[in-house]
Amino acid sequence: MTSRARKHLTWLLSGGAFVCVVAGTSGCADHIRAAGRGAAPAIVPPTAPPPVRIAQLDTDDVDDDADEVVRSTASAKSVRPPMSHGSDVFEPPAAPSINVFGEFDGHDRGPVKPVAEAGFQQHTYVDEGYDADVAVDPTGRWLVFTSTRHSESADLYLQKVDGASVTQLTADDADDATPTFSPDGKRIAFASTRAGTWDLYIMDADGRSATQVTSGPMQDLHPSFSPDGTRLAYCSVGSRSGQWELWTVDLRTMERKMVGFGLFPCWSPDKSFDRIAYQRARQRGSRWFSIWTLDLSDGEARRNTEVAVSSNAALVCPTWSPDGRRLAFSTIVEPGRSAGSKPVGRQDVWTVNADGSNRQRLTDGNGQYLTQFWAPDNRVYFVSDRGGPETVWSVRAQRDATRVAEDENRGRDAVGDTRDIGH
Repeated sequence: MTSRARKHLTWLLSGGAFVCVVAGTSGCADHIRAAGRGAAPAIVPPTAPPPVRIAQLDTDDVDDDADEVVRSTASAKSVRPPMSHGSDVFEPPAAPSINVFGEFDGHDRGPVKPVAEAGFQQHTYVDEGYDADVAVDPTGRWLVFTSTRHSESADLYLQKVDGASVTQLTADDADDATPTFSPDGKRIAFASTRAGTWDLYIMDADGRSATQVTSGPMQDLHPSFSPDGTRLAYCSVGSRSGQWELWTVDLRTMERKMVGFGLFPCWSPDKSFDRIAYQRARQRGSRWFSIWTLDLSDGEARRNTEVAVSSNAALVCPTWSPDGRRLAFSTIVEPGRSAGSKPVGRQDVWTVNADGSNRQRLTDGNGQYLTQFWAPDNRVYFVSDRGGPETVWSVRAQRDATRVAEDENRGRDAVGDTRDIGH
């Protein structure tokens, strides 16, 4: 199978929710249900588990005239998400591919060089395959990411941010995905199909001593460490609810708790809060995701708050700034428009304050932008095809005053309280 065919086959997710397609898509928050409403049709498991990666989208048919409107709720009010459960037991397929809308595959559900004046930098290069799922260590010196550069299955790789040589951390027939560093930089948590379904694992940062954290028939993805490194947040397809659920696990006791519904959780590094950002479908079974946060109190979710929403774009894959005061996320204009199973709307990376104010666009809409990570060097790293194959790029998080003023002017001309930020 060619790498291009494989890319189309494994259009992954950073947050969707399809139950027939199993969850609701909001970007990085509702990992499994992203398309249809109502009862989910039977899902036939693939003959072999394809790799899970945050989907990169084809942009050949992108409508550059599409307007992207994101409304940042400056005075975000608390909203309690519905906690509805399906009556039928959902049986997820073994180790499916998951796209950025949380849909299962096949079901509707070198040196670093500056590029362009906008401050883009390309960090990884591939001749074959693709790179995905980037994260940066607490020192800002090392990247960990997944790649199919050496095999059809996705493995984990380590590379210096300003380097060219890579170290392969995993090498087996299973697929590995969504790696993240612990707060002390000594461990890496990730998801893998090595036990047959998507489960969570933790290993040393040099790739040794991998330990399985979760097991069972549920599909567990996208781990995120708590600020003290003792817990993980992750998303999982509920065997009864049929939705993407948010869970936490205590690494000392292995106690697990469900804390809500959503996709691609990201734990805030701010130790003054026990706060998690995630993506969640605005309507069950849709691809229209928005960015939410929740606060944990005694292990229970409180103050579920919608931080950013758009009238014509899905907001997915939230990631916190190093100080926990801002969030970065991706937008996909008109996510319902697709070429095959892949949305063709324009994509961009945005930042917003944790209270929903002061939104800023970092990218120019030229290419795909997903699975971003806000690093200590104040650059936002992401996977993009703006240079050809899907590889790791970054852009500085603070834009120049002219670009900010242009977006503010568009905002004043927009209808109601929305913001025209698609261009």
